[in-house]
Amino acid sequence: MEKNRRLVLLTVLAGGVLLAFVAFLVARWWKAADKPLGEAPLAEVPKTEMTQSGRERFLAADFIVLKDVRALPQPVLQLFTEKGGSRLLMANPGNDFNATDVIYDASVPRKRLIFAGVSGTKCFVFYEQGGLAHMYILAFFALPSKGAMQPLWRGYCVPVANFQDLRSRVRNGQCSEPVPQGMLR
Repeated sequence: MEKNRRLVLLTVLAGGVLLAFVAFLVARWWKAADKPLGEAPLAEVPKTEMTQSGRERFLAADFIVLKDVRALPQPVLQLFTEKGGSRLLMANPGNDFNATDVIYDASVPRKRLIFAGVSGTKCFVFYEQGGLAHMYILAFFALPSKGAMQPLWRGYCVPVANFQDLRSRVRNGQCSEPVPQGMLR
């Protein structure tokens, strides 16, 4: 009789483990089946190139460094929020994002913030963008008035660890080539 009791207990325990495993798989599938992220709003980047000295002057201000996408000024944040929606198109540092051109989960952003900065009427965003070519992008924005934003420049950069390193790389011309498209998306 004791042997039957142990067998029943082991069967119940194994069934519970199996049920928990199936629940885990269903939860993962459910998350992956989330609605794909929508499109980003369009913002036209000026066709004229910002000079090397202009980029250096832009970053010469005393910036407050940000490491949370939601801390960006509202008009800049809107560029990284799906059009007509509320979901972010950019992940925070360290969070998951689609770094390659293989998309396993369309509800995960293709961009990830490295850091950003705000100083008065200026804002920059330094982020990585996934795709066929994994890129590091630096974008400059003017904030002429509350609720308004004007894209100034966007270019490729090399990976940097912090704001001082970014300034140095810009000064050395390592964040200079403009991203070849007139629209910021």
